[in-house]
Amino acid sequence: MTAPTSTTPTTTRFTSVLGRLLPARPDGWLRATAWASLLANALLVLTGGLVRLTGSGLGCPTWPRCTDDSWTSTREMGLHGAIEFGNRLLTFLLVAIAVLTFLAVWRSRRTHPGMLSLAVALAAGIVVQAVVGGITVRTGLNPWVVGIHFMLSAVMIAVAAVLVGRARRASLPQVALEQRAGQVHGRSAGRLRGTAVAVAVLAFVVVYVGTLVTGTGPHAGDSGQVARHTFDAYVVTRFHSVPAYLLLAVTVLGLVLAARQGWPSPVRRSFALLGAVLIVQGLIGYYQFFTGLPVAAVALHLVGAAVLVAVVGTVLDRAYAVSAPAGDGVGDDARTGATTAV
Repeated sequence: MTAPTSTTPTTTRFTSVLGRLLPARPDGWLRATAWASLLANALLVLTGGLVRLTGSGLGCPTWPRCTDDSWTSTREMGLHGAIEFGNRLLTFLLVAIAVLTFLAVWRSRRTHPGMLSLAVALAAGIVVQAVVGGITVRTGLNPWVVGIHFMLSAVMIAVAAVLVGRARRASLPQVALEQRAGQVHGRSAGRLRGTAVAVAVLAFVVVYVGTLVTGTGPHAGDSGQVARHTFDAYVVTRFHSVPAYLLLAVTVLGLVLAARQGWPSPVRRSFALLGAVLIVQGLIGYYQFFTGLPVAAVALHLVGAAVLVAVVGTVLDRAYAVSAPAGDGVGDDARTGATTAV
């Protein structure tokens, strides 16, 4: 006779926690980690902006240590050291969230391989960001390197936004059904994807040229003398507006095509949200230009840039999800989620 096995409360709790961290299928925990990835990467943009706007860019003058003798900021380094070190500490939060996100999708890797790839990309991006951040410090806040640092954050925000969309479709049957019921086919699907790609490309250009404007302006990121771009501030600012207007035009085109082609409501809403964000960003941009770049307005514009990139990621995600033919892997989240509801 086999002796009965006993399960202690500690073992039960451990099994429960493990099951929560490693769900058998996409659930609310995956949505939570995906949203956490998105918000944490957006927060990194804000804290990085505050580092520059407060002149704390070299508050920790070296990397990976804060000083040659200390891993952390010291009292003698003052507020600048605390702000810069606080921004660096955010990396550990990003790492923790990336690990939890990876665990949340691990057991669903065969049914949702795309989400595992996105989770891995986010984790790898943190490592790359840390290295580029170190190069930024080592090069004395070189504006070209700072621009790359910001663009990496933008890409990670977009990736996290796509993961949020996929997590919602895979774990919420009503969302999957809404998008599955509005599948777009044929030429209409090509127009939808083409418009979404155009939005993504133009958004990338807008954000990158924005880093050139910032690199030319007065907010160098350090209280001392830091190298700046030598562009004419007025010319580069006006140049920044050109792709922004083109992006707004393509967004309006997307709304017109959505009405004429009968694209599903999730796609229409994403284009409408993008248009609203662009208008608000434009108003903030003109305000800061005509008021001498006040710190609060610049910080708000940075937050707006993070929101803009997240919405662009959402546009791409929804456009490809509703136009994906069966078996290509892109729309599997919608199909699997819809099947779960049956």
